[in-house]
Amino acid sequence: MRGLPGWRRVAVPVAAVAVIIAISYALAELSESDKAANWAQLASVALGVLALIPPVVGTWRERRPGRTSTPDQVDRAEQALRVLVRAQWREEILIRELDEPSPLPVRWRISGLDVMDQDDRVDRPRFLRSWFGLGRVRFDGRTDRMPEMAGRFRKLARRRLVILGEPGMGKTTLAVLLLRELLEDPQAGDPVPVLLSMSGWDPEAESVHAWLVRRLRENYSALRAPDFGPDAARGLVAHRRILPVLDGLDELPDKVQPRVITALNAAPTTEAVILTCRTREYLTAVSLPGGDVLAGGAVIEPRPVKNADVIAYVRNRLAPRQAADWTGLLSALKNDPDGPLADALSTPLALWLLGKVYIETHADPAALCDTARFPTAEAVTEHLLDNLVQATFAATPPDHDPADPHDHDHPFRPHRAWDPEDARRWLSFVAHHMSATGTRDFRWWHLHRAVSRRWSTLVGGVTVGLTVGLTVGLTSDAIVALRSPHEGSLWNALLFGLAGGPVGGLVGGLTGGFILERLKGSTLEPAYANLRLGGHLRRLAGQLTLGLVLVLPVGMLAAFALWRVAGISSEVGDFIFFGLVVGTVGGLTLGLNRWVTTPLTSDRPQAPLITLRRDLQLVYGRSLTFGLALGLAFGIAGTLVNGFSGLLRGVEAGVAFGIAGGVVFTLTFGFTGASSIYFVAVSMLRLRGRTPRRLMSLLEDAHRMGLLRQAGPVYQFRHAKLQDRLAQLHQRYGTAGNAPASPHDTREVERS
Repeated sequence: MRGLPGWRRVAVPVAAVAVIIAISYALAELSESDKAANWAQLASVALGVLALIPPVVGTWRERRPGRTSTPDQVDRAEQALRVLVRAQWREEILIRELDEPSPLPVRWRISGLDVMDQDDRVDRPRFLRSWFGLGRVRFDGRTDRMPEMAGRFRKLARRRLVILGEPGMGKTTLAVLLLRELLEDPQAGDPVPVLLSMSGWDPEAESVHAWLVRRLRENYSALRAPDFGPDAARGLVAHRRILPVLDGLDELPDKVQPRVITALNAAPTTEAVILTCRTREYLTAVSLPGGDVLAGGAVIEPRPVKNADVIAYVRNRLAPRQAADWTGLLSALKNDPDGPLADALSTPLALWLLGKVYIETHADPAALCDTARFPTAEAVTEHLLDNLVQATFAATPPDHDPADPHDHDHPFRPHRAWDPEDARRWLSFVAHHMSATGTRDFRWWHLHRAVSRRWSTLVGGVTVGLTVGLTVGLTSDAIVALRSPHEGSLWNALLFGLAGGPVGGLVGGLTGGFILERLKGSTLEPAYANLRLGGHLRRLAGQLTLGLVLVLPVGMLAAFALWRVAGISSEVGDFIFFGLVVGTVGGLTLGLNRWVTTPLTSDRPQAPLITLRRDLQLVYGRSLTFGLALGLAFGIAGTLVNGFSGLLRGVEAGVAFGIAGGVVFTLTFGFTGASSIYFVAVSMLRLRGRTPRRLMSLLEDAHRMGLLRQAGPVYQFRHAKLQDRLAQLHQRYGTAGNAPASPHDTREVERS
């Protein structure tokens, strides 16, 4: 609800409740059915009213300022974070195939550009440089000798490093390998290296400290566990317990890049930092008015990959029966080291693409030697990018074999079989969506941004309203007819439910959709249900109290409407008793639901698919629980004030209302959950052919095959060039969903 004035935060939900009560009064007055049917209809309307309250008040999450974790809690959080990051990147390095037996030796050295701070601020004092002014800062290293590079990094005066390079030269790969080396062999006092994408950050809008804290909370939700205190992420940043590995300065707008460097220089919490950026963008950023170099930071660049290393790398990856087909390409690399093919394959990215598109698919690479077809290195790279997705899906069968009883999960194969062309079309849309929103991170709980807000509100309101109205109307009228049987009563009740239910449901659904649309100020985050009482009793008591404060007035309001309109009792005491029972049960249930709603925590990093499943379980579990509890409260309280005759009938009616209420809360309160909104967005995009029904399964399989990388609960394309190329490809797809005619289509790759 950020951005709404304080009075609106109260006026909007109160106005919504008043409108729905007015509608219920009008329906009751106009209806010709008996008092019992009116009572049932009003009870169902009251359920709808209560269903709107939790998602509204759920946006009013007040934070207590000034609370921090203790030093012991920060120490435990640091240890847990180290375990999480180590496990995360061990798996990622395997998936990215960065631990090959014969890795490509990319050499790095201090940049020759004027983009580095004074030598004595970068490196520790050396005898010749201190006394005679001779020599420069040295930072030579190779990616196949990472222990040496990690040792050299630790010897820097402030442990600040800028990794420059052109696209595809392995900047992120070096950062990941250095992060892994620092984790595997930590020294006393070493902070925990954490790789964070810089996409979407503006230090003028969010300080370095606040941004780091927020990203830690987003990527490592386990830090929000109660065992680590109220704000472990803030404690880790404030006490310099993390080493930020900031990837992709060049992905920020040009005007923002200098501000980031200035902010890092001024921030006291980023003494040690690793930064990656393209060479041209970094040179521009430090040269702009107000720009500056990273204070105390060594700046390194890759040397061109040697042609002999490229030939040796390709030859080592070939199977024996492939050697004959690759004779021509290897000869072209050797005989024309300055040609477009050799130029393209001088980058680690292009070599990885070559392996995916040609080596692993056993395709004939002879066409790559045609300089008329591929006159430039860029043309070669674009051809490989255009064919990457289809080639990867076509060459990698699912790991499940029903005929093999000993079949097991293979980490580099998909779980399902996907049509290669469909996979490329769907991933192209995902890339387009990410580029359109200006990010390199795919957060499944942000997918609704790809759908028109007006259409999503309208469709959601109509769908929810019709479903809720029919369910509540038919259930409530049927139970009344069954408890008061006479000729034609069941048929009349069903007709009344079919007629009145959708009307009230549509009004309530569209009203609720409008309210939730206006209150959509804060981003929903995935969560899970935590039922452990240890150390959480104080928070449970607080949430139960808050639930009573919020829902008791609503219960009293609903009881007053039933008393005045339906005439369930002539005694004022009965109306008060009814309101207290319903309000108390509703308040305690709301508090309990809020208490169990916990940011995802685990002993390992949270994968996107895991966060989706756990959030889905939470949303629908608490919604059904809420509905059943309130239904029983309505039934029993109604019995005690003569709404029904007999306790058994009250319980039966309560269960019936509870089932209807469970559906109501699932489709209203649950409809506002992160997973619910995601599924609505997927359904709408599926109808337009933009995504598959199992989008997360597709992304998980793409990750297993190395097309995507995982950073906590988000996915990223393996390389920014791949995302940009697929986003461009999406623009070329026709409205019918057919792939455009492309000179670099996979069909041109001839199988050997």
